Formats: sequence, structure tokens, C-alpha cells
Amino acid sequence: MAGKKLASRLGVVAATVGLAVGAVAGTAEARSDNISTWYSGRCNTVNWFCLYYSPDASGASLGYPHADADIHDLGNYRYANDGAGAGQVVRNNAASAEDVSNCNVGIWYSTDFTGDSEWLSPWMGGNLTFLRNNEASISVDDNTHCPGTGMG
Repeated sequence: MAGKKLASRLGVVAATVGLAVGAVAGTAEARSDNISTWYSGRCNTVNWFCLYYSPDASGASLGYPHADADIHDLGNYRYANDGAGAGQVVRNNAASAEDVSNCNVGIWYSTDFTGDSEWLSPWMGGNLTFLRNNEASISVDDNTHCPGTGMG
């Protein structure tokens, strides 16, 4: 009888340790990729950042001045011009982005610049990959001349 109780207790301990190890192994650092691949010139105001509803700088766009640096929640913005996506909320609804400045720009999965991110080098645009239709905030930073919380 004592052997069965000991075996039962050891089984509970082993299961608890297994769950704890699994929880630690399941946590991962946030992913961050540079998506800079093109420059369209559609976002043509210097020191602006643009998000587009569709890939390759097409569809409706949101232009945003770097002077304001950060958007903590893209859910507060709508695509204002003509084209596919016009009038829709920007958050979780963008397929490409363009950076018209000397700063890096980060695009984050969650509000307040948290979670996975994709970023653009200065004067570059790119199609969102793992963040396509899954973006919630943007921030400008190059660690020297640009304000905001950025890629580090």
C-alpha cells in the first residue's frame, strides 16, 4: 500500500514538474523583422510614415507625420482617402507600409509598442508579413535623431 501511495505522489510531482518546464519552454521572445524591400514614392511628404490597406503601397492610406512620432493604438485611426479600404479602421487592417524619413519605423502587433514587430529602414517601404492585418501600434526611432520608442 505504501508503495502505491509513493508511486502516486511521484506521479503528481512529475506531472507538476513537466507542466512547469513546459510553461518555461513555451515563452519566447518577441519576433522582429526588417521588411524594407521597396520605395514607391506614394508616401511623398518628407518625414512621414504611411500605412496602406493593400500590398505594394496600394489601396487607401494613412499618412502620419514623424513629428508626432508614435501611435499607441491604430484603432483610433481610419483610412481617409479613396481606394480599397477607404473609411475602414487602420488597426488590424494594413498590408504594407512606407517610411519617408531618416528614421527607422516599427510596427507592432499590440498596442503601446509590444509584442512581435516589423520595421522599415529609412526611405523604404515593404509588405507586412506576419503582421499583415495584425498591427496595433507604430513608433519612430533611430536611437539618435528621432523621437519615440523604437527598435533599439
